[in-house]
Amino acid sequence: MESTRRGFLSGAVAAGAASGLGFQIMPAMAAEELKLATFVPNTHIIMAKVLTPWADKIAKDSGGELTVRMFPSMQLGGKPPELYRQMARGISDICFTLPGYTSGDFPMMALTELPGMADSGADGTKKLWANFDKFLAPQFKDAKVLMLWNSDSAALMSKTKPIRRLEDLRGMKVRTPSAAQSAQLTALGATPIDMPANQIYNNLDRGVVDAAMIPMSAAIDFKLIEVARHFTINAPLGRSNFIVAMNRARYDRLSANLRKIVDDTTGLSLSLQGAATYDEQNDAGVAAARKDREVITLDAAERKRWLDAFRPHIDAEVATGEKAGLPARGLVSAYGLLG
Repeated sequence: MESTRRGFLSGAVAAGAASGLGFQIMPAMAAEELKLATFVPNTHIIMAKVLTPWADKIAKDSGGELTVRMFPSMQLGGKPPELYRQMARGISDICFTLPGYTSGDFPMMALTELPGMADSGADGTKKLWANFDKFLAPQFKDAKVLMLWNSDSAALMSKTKPIRRLEDLRGMKVRTPSAAQSAQLTALGATPIDMPANQIYNNLDRGVVDAAMIPMSAAIDFKLIEVARHFTINAPLGRSNFIVAMNRARYDRLSANLRKIVDDTTGLSLSLQGAATYDEQNDAGVAAARKDREVITLDAAERKRWLDAFRPHIDAEVATGEKAGLPARGLVSAYGLLG
């Protein structure tokens, strides 16, 4: 029976070829796999609620022709500040990171982290995209930016000394994610310590830093409520930016159909999902901290004192940018921070 079946198939192929009907066995189209590298684990809220569903969607929309393989927790090697450069060099195809980890590479992005630039994660995200083409795009020539969004409001988390007034910060060693936010703390009299988020827990616990400047959404993701005891949640601090960027050459090599799927599923809409996810996690972080930790809210008068202390810093950052040939005043004015 099996020999009869093989004979039938051989004859059918031969007959198809002889009759000119074009009967042929087509090779399967090879799937495109994109490697996404990040410093956070797969359980991180953006990975779980935004990037994994996005990867599932593009796989579905492309019929399996385009897939994303996640490499969380620096599985491709290196350190968190190297993620963007790894992507630009092609070590990964996509990275999820913070531009602030290498602030010197993104001086215009650093300006968007100034105090008072946004009222919420969604507000800041809309402003980022509204000003992207004019002011920010030149800094991302090596990349196709898939997501760019603002974090929720930064908090100050300390283990032993609560931060209730401006004076409490003076002399404290405080973790920050970027040079831009380090400069803010310097303006307030603190000593900034640049540090990736995944190093905060141990360094705060051991007293290497006295406090950490990081959004409350991260209090859950990085288990900081276990080690910090005091949380100042509404200081008028700048907001970190997060980015998911794809190697430009890799993006250009995709077929037109696959590029369209990437374009249609990313950009402002996906970025706003990131901002909303962080804002929701922020609320959850505050609620968790209130259970057995001190949550401190500055009153209006105290917040104004902080903002007044920031004014010389804001003016100096704009002047420095302009001196370097950057349209710093134009960007900050577009955000409504300058008259």
